[in-house]
Amino acid sequence: MDLTRVATVLVLGVMACACSTEPAAPSAKDVSVDSVGADGAEAALDAGANPADAGLDAGGADAGTSEDAASVADGGMSADSGGGNDATSQPTCPMGQICVSTFPFTHKGDTSKLPPSAIDTYSCKPSANESGSEQVYRVTLTEPGFLSVAVTDGAGVDVDAHILSAVDGKACISRGHHDANADLKAGTWYVVVDTFTDSKGSFSGAYSVDIGFMVPTKGPCGMKTGTMSRVKDGGNTLKMPATGPIVLEAHLVTAEEPPPYPATKTDKLKAHYALSQTKTGLVMYRKQNWAPLEGGSFYGAGIGSPKFLPVIDEGWYVNMYWTKADRPPRGTRMIVRLPGTSRAVVVSAGHETGPGNLKHIGGTPEETHFYLRTGHLSTMKLGIATDQTLPFGPRTCTD
Repeated sequence: MDLTRVATVLVLGVMACACSTEPAAPSAKDVSVDSVGADGAEAALDAGANPADAGLDAGGADAGTSEDAASVADGGMSADSGGGNDATSQPTCPMGQICVSTFPFTHKGDTSKLPPSAIDTYSCKPSANESGSEQVYRVTLTEPGFLSVAVTDGAGVDVDAHILSAVDGKACISRGHHDANADLKAGTWYVVVDTFTDSKGSFSGAYSVDIGFMVPTKGPCGMKTGTMSRVKDGGNTLKMPATGPIVLEAHLVTAEEPPPYPATKTDKLKAHYALSQTKTGLVMYRKQNWAPLEGGSFYGAGIGSPKFLPVIDEGWYVNMYWTKADRPPRGTRMIVRLPGTSRAVVVSAGHETGPGNLKHIGGTPEETHFYLRTGHLSTMKLGIATDQTLPFGPRTCTD
């Protein structure tokens, strides 16, 4: 290998309503050459593709409802998209709204116990009938950043997530069946959990919502040049940095998840999701499974023991089909960047090997794809970071 080896807690200027604001829940043998099998297809089919590709809502409706799975693309989601009030002037929390005080914010509600609907449709997806009751959350941001929402409901309940610039369905910025996200400037914004309705009635009921906010790091995204030897490449090494399809990978067991390890692809996943949210700070509706059993003794096995994989690294990991000799040391910083944009994620390499198809330059889990608004096999640029002190997670590139 020719390559060198290698937020902020925001205070919201709002007064808390008389409401519940409980904190978020705390939230292998040598090589697993293709952690998702068939280059990510197995995990994608088992758990469904990440709905973050261009902000699309890829989830189906719950409980046999007929809500269309499609959603609006994330047009108007830039920090200059308009909307939002000046953060310097903060009225008291309006009647009927819930005002957030910390991130991540978690609230359990029940739309069946709320007043009749005030918003029936949203410009993000006018075809969706949201005429059931809704809950409005007012969110005030003191600096620009990435706002994300995740909603969980149960059998017979179908509530959707919306981000608005005003309490008006025409002011919709992003929406989704389970989550929504937007790049927003400082100011006041609104998250609305609304109830889907069809000819059978309104699918109201109990739900839990998480609201998160992250400020990406900002600076150069330099990548080292060189070549990467890959398994069975016949000497045709990959020029780095490389641009090509990136697989949607599955989750891996971490150092903070002791034995007994998962026995199935979904065993202990909910606890893993909560742990990842707590450590990474990223709120999203996670749904990928553990990596299928390959080269390890349990599901979720990477290279070697989980004790070598910190939670923060797993939340932002990347793999390639590198040879054992060229595999970078664990924790090596790599950068996954959306070509032609300043949007990127600093990821952790060396913990896992795959995918096995040399047409795919690498793989990364759903957290990276969610922030980048990409999906399985989206084209991205990948390389080893020149600066090995960069923190893992979202980054705005200035070069």
